[in-house]
Amino acid sequence: MADSKRNPYIIGTPVEIPEKLFGRETIFKDIEDSLQQNAQFILLYGQRRIGKSSVLKNIPLVVSKDEFFFVHCDLQTHIHASLGEILYAIFSEIFRLLNLDITKLDILLSIDVDIRAIINNRVLPLVYDALDNKKLKKLVLLLDEFDVVTQNDTEQASDFLRFLENLVRRHEELFVIAVVGRYLNANPDLLQSNALQSLRVAPFRVIGLLDNKSAERLIIEPANNVLKYQLRAIEEIIKYSSGHPFYTQILCYEIFNLAMREGYSVVIPAFVSDVLDQAIESAEGGLGGFWDGLSISEKVVISAVAEAQKQNKLEDPLKLLESYGFVLTDSLEEAIQLLINKGFLDNNPIKLKVELVRHWVLKRHQLRDEIWSLETLETKNVESVLNLARSLWQENRQENALSFYEQVLQLNPNHFSTVVELAEKYLYLEKFDKALELYDRAYKVDPVNYQQELIQALDQFGHRLITERNFTKAKQQYEKILLIEPASSLAQQKLLEIKAFQGKRKNIIADMPRQVVRLPISRLSISLLILALIGIAGSLFAGRIFNNCPAGQEKSLGITCIDTITVNPDSKVRISRGDRTLFTEIKNSDRDQGIDSFNNKNYIDAEKYFKQAVNTNPNDPEVLIYQNNARAIKQGNPLTLATVVPATNRADLAQEILRGIAQAQNQFNEQGGLNGRLLEIIIADDANQEKTARVVAEELVKQKSILGVIGHSSSHVTKAALNIYETAKLAVISSTSSSTTLQSSVFFRTVDSDEETGKDLAEYALKLKLKKAVIFCNPNDPYSNSIREEFRNQFERVNGQIAGKPCINLAAPTFNEDKIKNLLYLYQPQAMLLFPDTQHLPAAITIAKAHKEWLGMQTPQQKQEVKLLGGASLYSNQILQEGGDAVEGLVVAVPWFRDAPKSKSFAQKAENQWKAPISWNTATSFDATQIFIESFKQYLPPSKATVLGSLPNVRLSSNNTSGEDLMFDKNSREIKRKYILIIVKSGKFVVLREPNLEKINNSNVK
Repeated sequence: MADSKRNPYIIGTPVEIPEKLFGRETIFKDIEDSLQQNAQFILLYGQRRIGKSSVLKNIPLVVSKDEFFFVHCDLQTHIHASLGEILYAIFSEIFRLLNLDITKLDILLSIDVDIRAIINNRVLPLVYDALDNKKLKKLVLLLDEFDVVTQNDTEQASDFLRFLENLVRRHEELFVIAVVGRYLNANPDLLQSNALQSLRVAPFRVIGLLDNKSAERLIIEPANNVLKYQLRAIEEIIKYSSGHPFYTQILCYEIFNLAMREGYSVVIPAFVSDVLDQAIESAEGGLGGFWDGLSISEKVVISAVAEAQKQNKLEDPLKLLESYGFVLTDSLEEAIQLLINKGFLDNNPIKLKVELVRHWVLKRHQLRDEIWSLETLETKNVESVLNLARSLWQENRQENALSFYEQVLQLNPNHFSTVVELAEKYLYLEKFDKALELYDRAYKVDPVNYQQELIQALDQFGHRLITERNFTKAKQQYEKILLIEPASSLAQQKLLEIKAFQGKRKNIIADMPRQVVRLPISRLSISLLILALIGIAGSLFAGRIFNNCPAGQEKSLGITCIDTITVNPDSKVRISRGDRTLFTEIKNSDRDQGIDSFNNKNYIDAEKYFKQAVNTNPNDPEVLIYQNNARAIKQGNPLTLATVVPATNRADLAQEILRGIAQAQNQFNEQGGLNGRLLEIIIADDANQEKTARVVAEELVKQKSILGVIGHSSSHVTKAALNIYETAKLAVISSTSSSTTLQSSVFFRTVDSDEETGKDLAEYALKLKLKKAVIFCNPNDPYSNSIREEFRNQFERVNGQIAGKPCINLAAPTFNEDKIKNLLYLYQPQAMLLFPDTQHLPAAITIAKAHKEWLGMQTPQQKQEVKLLGGASLYSNQILQEGGDAVEGLVVAVPWFRDAPKSKSFAQKAENQWKAPISWNTATSFDATQIFIESFKQYLPPSKATVLGSLPNVRLSSNNTSGEDLMFDKNSREIKRKYILIIVKSGKFVVLREPNLEKINNSNVK
């Protein structure tokens, strides 16, 4: 009788009792017959979790023991093992079961000769002697997960297979029964060698699905004294499991739990549907393993078959793929036959054999999600060609670039990100037919995310046709928009305008001679454009408020859609709007409660807890941002910006930047926002790493509600991500990146470029009559190399000399204090220019200390002071704290300083906010946020496109900035600031001079 308190169904572990193993009698009989006929190799194979290990473990309990000695060994843990390690594992288990002295095996295998000879000539004779004593003749090795040793293409794997083949040939008493986790046509390594003759002719036994009678026994017998199954309930279980023992056990396991909880003793059909979701959850490990064993093409095909079954389109699932925008390739065609051969699919009609698997696939691996995995096919070739296409496009060699983009789609027709990217390029060049063809594919692949792109392309084409007086074809474009979005006010208005215009044109033609007919296209086009923008805004707003949210968004308070930030956990990318902290080293229990409430979508409590967190730690900008985010989401339809900071590797810098952003956000929200819409800030962490920056950028551009990005912090990470933002046409304002190499149609900044910094430092050096300088930089960093080049250009123009190399590489492995002292002795410079990137600030401190020590070694006659000058990266507490008196007198050029006259008003407000003085990073980040806020007001409601178009025209008075009137230069898209020189005195930065010193007389310039 089954214990009513203990679930009798076995999941997750092999069945080790023959009475609980159902439907495998024929397999055991075949194995016993094969052994009696001296088949020395027998291979068992089948699907994952089909019961192969259970069969293997029960062989010694079922097959006659009169002449066989069975030794079980699981090779799963030896996937990366050497031949010696695998053999030791097998023979140590043999020695243990035969009660042989294991130390003898250790001694024999430690002899420094060929291990094969030791096994053949010394170890196996000991084993056979022991078997004789037991009156047994044959040794049978039961090897579980036999094929794992072939999964890595290593010499050890080949050695093991060849050695096993040799053993079987030389020893008639040795037999091997091996479980193969994959089908042989998916595992050619097992048979590819001509030397593996025994494997090539070995009998194979398929461990497949249970027949209905065996499945019924598996369902009934384990709980026969506790539960009674109605016949229709049994049929329902088998319908979902198809006789697969693992899924049958899972369903019965959950049914048993349900029955015990509810006090039922009879299982009815409804129980099966009641436990289905929980059964899928419990089977996740086995289902995930099954999925991981499939190729990319097989995964896509299985998702397509599952979707075809759902839609009752079983004739040809590949036709469904075509309707979704796929191009059918040979690999997809071949995948269907492979899946049929492997037993995952039925052939006529094509469908998944196991219904529970189909439900899991629909739940976890929907076709539209799996489609993107096809991009990884032919990845190596595709990436190189794609990078070349992008480079050519950047060089304005557009036609050449297009040919390489097309080549990418020849290599992999289903590289969908390239489909979208190329569509954008064709649209940019107004090659509308090709652009629309590709946008149509993108729309079929992902209608939620690419509907608006297709509509905008159709509208752009339609507008062009109107200007060309091709009203018939223009009308077709807007009719297509109505097929996509039947309620589109844009298309409806355009069609009315076209109809009216056509009528007016007929009247004009009827009333006037042909030769004098002139149609007012320009004025009409402007009118149509205005009406279209109003229509788009209205439809988007209405859709955002009333419709279901598109994929990637969720309802907030049942009113408005906000982006759901979902990032692959394996990517280690951290993005938060309030659902986590990016500064785990800061402890704040109120913040943590706020995060919990935020994750539960309880934004009222979240705002309350975050407010308490602000009171607990007023210097922490993250909690103030989260407080405002909760408030904005609670109010509904927030205006959203993202910021990217180096929270992982430069938490101090990240917080300085966030203080400026948080202050601007809080000020805007306190004033009521814009038409009741408050500002939300999404924070992302790029760890100051280029690869991470690209991943972050790719995640942010997916979020349709983000209107712009503030970031990144360093020039090299900004440069790494910039192309992604440009492709997405998402505006970026950096408050800290100053490299002159950063140029893009979407890129703005609230600091001047390095050109101005280099010019100011060169002028200051000339004022001090410093004619000879050594420059230290990181030549591989855009900021460091850029400011170095700009200083050199300006310094040499006024007859300055750069001693030694153009740049001493402070990132070189050989860089140390001795090298610095040697340079000082060799070149006798009057100035040392320190231009480290943010990752190499310690190197600047090393230079300062080496300089101070070198001065101390000089005699009064030899001693010559060397002036230390540097860029804004040196303005940090780290320089003051770790540099100590070695950095006294260091002069740094910064874009903003709190003690400068124009800065004092904002600096005081910020200090009141943060209860501590602030840096220039805070000020320029405040300005960047204020500029975005001002851009929102230009066109209502604001969109990604209107923000990007408005930024060049933004004007801000000093009352709304960190101290100066701000506007972007039309050409450079930079804020023109006067750099301020500050100097370290008594361990603090103080103003050295105002930036309005007289400029160098042109007569001094070469």
